[in-house]
Amino acid sequence: MEQRRSRSTPPQYEATAAAWLTTQMSANTRAAYRTDLASFGRWCADQRAVPLQVTTADVMAYQAACLSAGDSTSTVRRRTSSLSSFFQFAINAEAAELNPVVGSNRPRVEADAVSPTRMLTPAHVEASLTWAAEADTRLHALLALLVFDGLKMNEALAVDVDDIRGRAPDVRVAVRRRDGATILLHERSHGAVRRLAARRRGEPLFVSARPLAGDGTPQRLTRFGADHLIKQVPVPDGHRPLTANELRRFHITAAHRAGERLDAIGDRAGLDDVRSVRRYLPRRDQRSRPPAGVPGSGRSAGETPNQQTTKED
Repeated sequence: MEQRRSRSTPPQYEATAAAWLTTQMSANTRAAYRTDLASFGRWCADQRAVPLQVTTADVMAYQAACLSAGDSTSTVRRRTSSLSSFFQFAINAEAAELNPVVGSNRPRVEADAVSPTRMLTPAHVEASLTWAAEADTRLHALLALLVFDGLKMNEALAVDVDDIRGRAPDVRVAVRRRDGATILLHERSHGAVRRLAARRRGEPLFVSARPLAGDGTPQRLTRFGADHLIKQVPVPDGHRPLTANELRRFHITAAHRAGERLDAIGDRAGLDDVRSVRRYLPRRDQRSRPPAGVPGSGRSAGETPNQQTTKED
C-alpha cells in the first residue's frame, strides 16, 4: 500500500539528500541538484507522499506536473536525471529500496529545441547596466560578468578578489571550474570588477550587506541575495524582472551575432557541448553561420569582442 504522510519534507529525505550532495565536486552541480531535489520534495509534500518510497507512477505524475506548470522538457529531463542519480545513491545507502525513475518516460528534447528563456533587447540590457552602475557596485559588476563574459551566476559569486589578475586591457579572472578556466574579461567587465574589488584582499568579490561573520570576515553574497539584487533593476511596463539566465542568453546570442564560433562561446560560458550553446540562439540563428571576424570595441551591450579562455595546468 502506498504510504502517505503530512505535508512536510521527511528528515530522512533531507539527510540523504544532504549526504548525496556532498559527493558532488562542483559547487554549480551541487546548487543545481539541490534545487532539483527541493522541487521534488515540495511536490511530494503537496501529494502527501514519502519521497524515498515513491513509485514509477509517482515520478511520471511529477514529470507531468512540471510540464503543466510550464517547465521546459529539458528542465524536466534534467530533474529526472538528478532524481535517478539520487535514488541510486539512496539505494546504496540503504535509505531506499528501488529507483522509481527506472521505467519512467523522460520527455524528449528535439535536436533543434530553443531555450524558453526570454530574449532581452540590447536597449533593455544597456538601460539595466546604466541603472546598476549608479545603484550598487555589486550589482553592476555582477550584471557585467553575466552580460559581457557569460559567467554562470554561481561562478561569478564564487570569485574572490585575489582571483582577479592583470591590468587593463589584459585583466583575467580565475573561474572555479573543473578545467581551471581563466577568462579574459571584457573591457566593460574589468572596469566594474576593479571598482568593486577596490583595494581589498583575501575576500570574496561579492559580499553580503549583512553583518560580518563571527570571525570578523565579510560574508559571501548568496545566490538568494544575488537574485534579490537583480530583481531591483527597474523593468519596462509589462515586463518581468530580469533573471541571470536571461542575461547569459543575451551574452551567447550577442557573441554569436558578433561572429564568434560556437565552441569559443561554449568555452567561455562553461558549456561543454555546442548543442547547449545553440539552444540559447533564436531559431533563425541556430543553423546560420556567423560572419567572419568580430568587432573589436564592444562598447555597447550588444557587442562582444574576441575574448580568450585559457586553462590552467
